[in-house]
Amino acid sequence: MKIAILDDERHCVESLTLHLKGLFPEFPVVFKSTQPREAVEVLKQIEVDLLFLDVEMPVMSGFDVLEQFSELPFDVIFTTAYSQYAVKAFKAQAINYLLKPIDDDELKEAMEQLLRKRKGPEQSNEVARLLGELRKDGILKNKIAIPTSEGLEFIEIDNILYCQAQSNYTQIFTFDGRTHLISRTLKDVEKLLERFAFIRVHQSYLINPNYMEKYCRNDGGYITMANTHHIPISHSKRASVMEMFNSLRGG
Repeated sequence: MKIAILDDERHCVESLTLHLKGLFPEFPVVFKSTQPREAVEVLKQIEVDLLFLDVEMPVMSGFDVLEQFSELPFDVIFTTAYSQYAVKAFKAQAINYLLKPIDDDELKEAMEQLLRKRKGPEQSNEVARLLGELRKDGILKNKIAIPTSEGLEFIEIDNILYCQAQSNYTQIFTFDGRTHLISRTLKDVEKLLERFAFIRVHQSYLINPNYMEKYCRNDGGYITMANTHHIPISHSKRASVMEMFNSLRGG
């Protein structure tokens, strides 16, 4: 059985590789990566029987990765640090998952369970069912999963007003008046939201342009958002912000 590992944290990739080498030396790790987009292209070209896949990664989540395949050519064991989400989603669909930090006994149990399933007369496609449920609920296309103290929470992209850096954390402000503090840098969040046209207007702020109300040149320049909050604009971003406003008003 040929194995691949995809996790945005290098130490997690290397740690899992060592676990597998010690427990299942007969199963080679033929591919490992921390870059989801590049990994998708490689996984479409090489032969892999099992993919260990991190759930939450910048730019593309584990679910986004699987969405790039019309039919999965490999089995999947998810890895996640968020136990509540794993219990609710993975266990409900009888899907293999491992909680980080990965334990040898749990890894061995997950692998043996997978091997028993592969030997059976029929292989049920639990992962495809899970993706179908998430797709039906609009989670894959319209929401992002953010880590919380309890697990993961899905937030609608259209509901995000702006994000503010808080040292190595990011605070997400939503239209319903709620805030979410997550253990990701604003740079990570920017990568996650770049495909939804969010704009970095300041070192500490990332905004959803759909909720901009007005631009003011006073006090160095700032944007008033739909919740009346003033977002400062850095000098280096002023020209691009003005260009955006000009395009919205038709020149």
